[in-house]
Amino acid sequence: LVFLVFAVTRRALPGAVLPDRARAFHRDEELRIAVFVVLALALVLTARHWLAAVGEGEAEGLRTALRAFWARLFTLGSFLSTAGYVSADWAEAFEWSGLGPPALLLAGLAMIGGGVATTAGGIKLLRVLALYRQGRHEVERLLDPALVAGGGARARHLRSDGAYLAWVAFMLFVLSLCAGIAALALAGLRFEPALLLTISALSTTGPLAITAGAADFEWAGLGTGPRAILGVVMVLGRLELLAIVALLVPESWRR
Repeated sequence: LVFLVFAVTRRALPGAVLPDRARAFHRDEELRIAVFVVLALALVLTARHWLAAVGEGEAEGLRTALRAFWARLFTLGSFLSTAGYVSADWAEAFEWSGLGPPALLLAGLAMIGGGVATTAGGIKLLRVLALYRQGRHEVERLLDPALVAGGGARARHLRSDGAYLAWVAFMLFVLSLCAGIAALALAGLRFEPALLLTISALSTTGPLAITAGAADFEWAGLGTGPRAILGVVMVLGRLELLAIVALLVPESWRR
């Protein structure tokens, strides 16, 4: 988990030049979001599976619950950072409760991704935060049209220009996702495997297709056409599409 922090926040990188470098590390917004999301989901999944095991009369005590919690904590954090590593106790935790792995949850974490300016893929945590704050601000304005939002210059920038750029990046991600699914469907794949494979490639989380999909799935088992499509999708997911679009807009060029 310690090494996964490098994929969650760019402030963990040594030598990184940041305008707010003097800011305390524990106050980093991306890190706090990641910790909250992973802890909350791990607790909810462990409690849900514990109740299911108790209902089946198969609860094995606190030690088993703690191992299951650690397996979920590590695996969820790994998929949020788009590393895709799976704990050794991940499969055993689901056998203990009798419930299947949360495929959509893992896919959603991979789509959110890690921190901005890190090696992680996905939409990125800071963009998700900008969209959330802008959405919350709009709802508050519906309740009180005379509302004046505060929070300082950084918060205002995140709600305005930051939210606009985050929305553009989100739409580019969704359009790439839809295009990848459509291309795989034309290549003969069903919707569910096409969805998981496209998310796996676009977020550069290779193990997602195996962990959230069929247990006997192998990338080598795909045909040449689907593999070529997924290769293109993976390149799109690795590139910063927002920067590429900015390069193609003449108004953004500096003469």
